[in-house]
Amino acid sequence: MGFRTARSSFGDAFSSEADAAGESRKPHVIDKLITERATRLSQGALWPILRPLLYRMFHYRQAVSMADDIAALPGHGAMAYLSALLSLDISISGSDNIPASGGFILAPTHPTGIADGIAIFDLLKEIRPDMAIFANRDALRVAPGFQDIIIPVEWRQGEKSHAKSRDTLEMTARAFLSKKAVVLFPSGRIAYWNEGHLTERPWQASVVSLARRYDFPVVPARITARNSGLFYFLSKYSTELRDMTIFHELLNKTGRAFSITIGRAIPATALAGDANDVACRLQRHAVERLAVDPNADFEPARSEPPEESGAVAVRAVPPA
Repeated sequence: MGFRTARSSFGDAFSSEADAAGESRKPHVIDKLITERATRLSQGALWPILRPLLYRMFHYRQAVSMADDIAALPGHGAMAYLSALLSLDISISGSDNIPASGGFILAPTHPTGIADGIAIFDLLKEIRPDMAIFANRDALRVAPGFQDIIIPVEWRQGEKSHAKSRDTLEMTARAFLSKKAVVLFPSGRIAYWNEGHLTERPWQASVVSLARRYDFPVVPARITARNSGLFYFLSKYSTELRDMTIFHELLNKTGRAFSITIGRAIPATALAGDANDVACRLQRHAVERLAVDPNADFEPARSEPPEESGAVAVRAVPPA
């Protein structure tokens, strides 16, 4: 289960990575996931030269080893593998706010990416192992066994289909009707760096719509963590290079500190009003109010609409 040892010589590493990512063998699922995130780069004339350099920089070999290790595992087993691999240093505040039974939606902020999901798995695995996590459908391409813990969402516009949408809707309905602990990252995207602060992206109205439809309380959670400086640097200049760091930004989290503050459960009846506005207020509650007071109560809708409605980005407290 351990990672393969990388060669230390630049020349050896260059040729080794080139061979590993070469056209002489069937592309690994990791190759596919990377090239799908770098469509323009991978079709350019310089790609054969850039590829081995970028693969080495972005932990390609370690990612392949990880994917091979979890490919045949069931969902909980694959998550447990990743949990042990990262061994995150997690501090938790407000764990008593997680319902011991019955369905609810855990709505966390999304500062880093895949590692956020592992942190939430670590949070729930003992108290609510019956979790169902909305996540990128690509996870099932790496390990099909994830289907017993993940509700897959297709992110690629060209790959969306009625069949995939129906599959997502059916798995969503099963999770809610089974009263599971449903994990939904309302922003759906990783936070970005803006003017010296980590900024949560706008929360989507789906968290409100689902809570209302199934009469599930929403438990807000504030995750405090960050990605590498490289991630934020690339974000300014190339979305493709940034997105290629997906595995780099997972594997570099080994032993890193994650802080999770869990707020009080918010009943669906308190989520009245325009769904986009409520999602915006939920976001502000999770990002701003929980940072100051973990026991803060969610403010119900006012009779007059707020000055700023809709799911707008909210600046988070700067990471340490």
